[in-house]
Amino acid sequence: MTLAAGSRLGPYEILGQIGAGGMGEVYRAKDPRLSREVAIKVLPASISQDADRLRRFEQEAKAAGVLNHPNITAVYDIGSHDGAPYVVQELLEGETLRSVLAGGRLSPRKTTDYATQISHGLAAAHEKGIIHRDLKPENLFVTKDGRLKILDFGLAKLTHQEEGSRATNLPTATAGTEPGVVMGTLGYMSPEQVRGKPADARSDIFSFGAILYEMLSGNRAFRGDSAADTMSAILKEDPPDLSVTNQSINPGLEKVVRHCLEKNPEQRFHSAHDIAFALDALSGTSGQAAALAPPRRAIGRPALAALLAVSALIAGLAIGRLTSPAPAEPPEIRPLTFSGHDQNPAASPDGKTIAFDSNRDGRSRIWLKQIAGGGEVALTEGPADEQPRFSPDGANVLFVRFGANAGSLYRVPTVGGEPRRVIADAYAGDWSPDGSRIAFLRKTSKGIQVGVAAPDGGGARVIAEYPNGFSLRHPRWTPDGRAILAVQGPGSATVPGTIQRISADGRERSVIGPPQPRGSLSSVAWSDDRMVYMQGAAVTSADRSVTGRILLQKPGDRHAETLLHVANSARTLDVLGPGRLVFDARLQNQTLREARLQSGAAPPGRWISRGKSSDRQPAYSPDGERIVFASDRYGNFDIWEVTLKTGTERRLIDDPGEDWDPAYSPDGRQLLWSSNRSGHFEAWIANADGSEPRVLTRDGVDAENPAMTPDGKWVLYASANPARGGLWKVHPDGSGDTRVVAGDLIHPEISPDGRLALYHLPFESTHVVRLEDGKVFPFRIDLKSLRSIGRARWLPDGKRIAFVGNDATDSTAGVYIQDFSEELADTSASRRPLAGFDADHPTESFGISPDGSRIVLSELDWASDILIAEGVRGITKAR
Repeated sequence: MTLAAGSRLGPYEILGQIGAGGMGEVYRAKDPRLSREVAIKVLPASISQDADRLRRFEQEAKAAGVLNHPNITAVYDIGSHDGAPYVVQELLEGETLRSVLAGGRLSPRKTTDYATQISHGLAAAHEKGIIHRDLKPENLFVTKDGRLKILDFGLAKLTHQEEGSRATNLPTATAGTEPGVVMGTLGYMSPEQVRGKPADARSDIFSFGAILYEMLSGNRAFRGDSAADTMSAILKEDPPDLSVTNQSINPGLEKVVRHCLEKNPEQRFHSAHDIAFALDALSGTSGQAAALAPPRRAIGRPALAALLAVSALIAGLAIGRLTSPAPAEPPEIRPLTFSGHDQNPAASPDGKTIAFDSNRDGRSRIWLKQIAGGGEVALTEGPADEQPRFSPDGANVLFVRFGANAGSLYRVPTVGGEPRRVIADAYAGDWSPDGSRIAFLRKTSKGIQVGVAAPDGGGARVIAEYPNGFSLRHPRWTPDGRAILAVQGPGSATVPGTIQRISADGRERSVIGPPQPRGSLSSVAWSDDRMVYMQGAAVTSADRSVTGRILLQKPGDRHAETLLHVANSARTLDVLGPGRLVFDARLQNQTLREARLQSGAAPPGRWISRGKSSDRQPAYSPDGERIVFASDRYGNFDIWEVTLKTGTERRLIDDPGEDWDPAYSPDGRQLLWSSNRSGHFEAWIANADGSEPRVLTRDGVDAENPAMTPDGKWVLYASANPARGGLWKVHPDGSGDTRVVAGDLIHPEISPDGRLALYHLPFESTHVVRLEDGKVFPFRIDLKSLRSIGRARWLPDGKRIAFVGNDATDSTAGVYIQDFSEELADTSASRRPLAGFDADHPTESFGISPDGSRIVLSELDWASDILIAEGVRGITKAR
């Protein structure tokens, strides 16, 4: 029911509606008996007949009613009016934490403040035996005076009764909360919730860790293209290192986050009290500490030493088993560049300047940058110059210039001038320590050659050859000039990267690192006689680290010292001087590229977007002039549109939640997408410019991938609700919800004639269903080495299907096209792919233009910037 302003609900006078959600409508009201304003949540009478919804509503009220804490919303009263139950709560003025996070990540100080308040509120609830089980930014409220309140104990469960206390009459949850039933909100659920196992206080601690990570980084800890992907991330993956996105993070604070997010509940904090204590120790803002600290009083050195010793003891007790001993002052990591296209840094001999290559302006050039002043200048004109290396005297820079078929080594004075080619047919090089020789790598039809030449290219000779299938990169001389090191392989689960040593005369070869097979390796630099290099994220099941490691190792040793954890991977690392390193931090993202759709090799096409954001799920407008897509360039995924002729971009949908699966209606007048602004994904519809949005579905778990039939009468969507999963259709006004086919499926798309629909079974294959009678046709792929792994779309003729396929022979993901007809669906005829569109980078999703002539791909790409680390113990001097 809807209550008008001025009406009464029991003794309360309704002043106006505040909002509405899955658990009812919320009103501002006045309690004349105490002359105070309150908030009243009312469950609509039409829904209150649902025994499960009613039970959850009463459970929320009673659970919160037994709690009395400044960080938990107070419940004043509970009642019923005309068959509609309601609960009366304190009226809060402010905004949800989700709204706060819409402005980007929070400062470590503000994050620690909010996190401490949340932990105190959780501790109070857990002491009463109440588990929240749906902790998320939408259920956390920041008042105007900075007080943080925990809202909505609608999924709370009484786990035990206090010994020696009176019963609370809060029933233990039964229906819908038994083992095997998933409860909570996707993205913040604990692994045990995802598996449908019982949740205790440690489950709230995991959700708290996900929120803490998001406050510090501005990004979700766990997210995927679908509900299944997000759940898989929660169960199997760890979020990226916080130091990648926020360089000012206290290492102790990051360890608190990691400890909260342990997959095994036994390895997390065992109580919210422990978290609060650890946070207080890190921030130094506990009430006791504040009371004891004399303001504006100078502290002598002996007193300061004693105070630091006590603080260190408190921090050690708080973090306890989380950390091993670390330096008093951890290394400082800060960015030197910000374009997202800068890589391969090289340090000048005096450590005051770096050279790097960048395609920030559309052509790859060599740049010089001063460390102290920050000034930058382009040293070469490009368009394909890479991998700079300073000469030992700092007067010249060696680099690779790539042409149509191969690369060559060039040198250019650091003061500027015309580059001079010194070695032809080479794709990498390095100066010897005395500047008298240049090492180079060259590709031939037989494999890879390692060679040595004079600085002017004279006297070039090959000292070693490696067969085809062997990958070498980043040649580096040893400090004594007696050997050349090169990194072998990109590093993968089957072929781990290694460091190869080739003597300068070519007579000796050996493998000298790394000590453990893991991920990819950066170039090698030197600190006296020890190698410094970065090893990327783990690729073996035995090591679940998700961060890169900078290692210090003597050549050939079986052990290496970890200096610090940094970004996931790097191409190049160099030593600036004692305690100082420079390296490129590479992060994966998704970018959009458009090209002509044709058989055989695909042309390069053009970039629609390329930067530090992930741009996904592109779809053309009916006139082919615009592309709509989902992007996280401002934190959460929102819906964006780009006009192809002008390149103009605009954000169409911006709300506190995540927005996915955009698509235009056939007439181009409306926009469809899925959003979790209500706490779970539902299908939404709006005008094409994003105005007048309204929800279409009431799935209750996740309704995704909406698509409209050509006649505009139906919208199809995929339901992830275990009780009603499958492909459903609903009228654009939200009526007539009908299931077409059951099962766990994603990515539905309607054929051009409106008779058929594609859908994909997660991790399996693509199927076709006839909408008239629900008959399912298998879409089998004839090639044994090829399998469908994701998005599939109809071509405009309705007779062919394009799909993202994975070729098992080389593990590349491209777009393939093959025939389809209802008559031949169960036979082997016409199933062979007619055309293949192999992307330059692995493809995630794609869209096809209305006339079938163009394709836009969301491809895996890298963003890279140059970082500097200072105060790194163990680094003495270069070479």
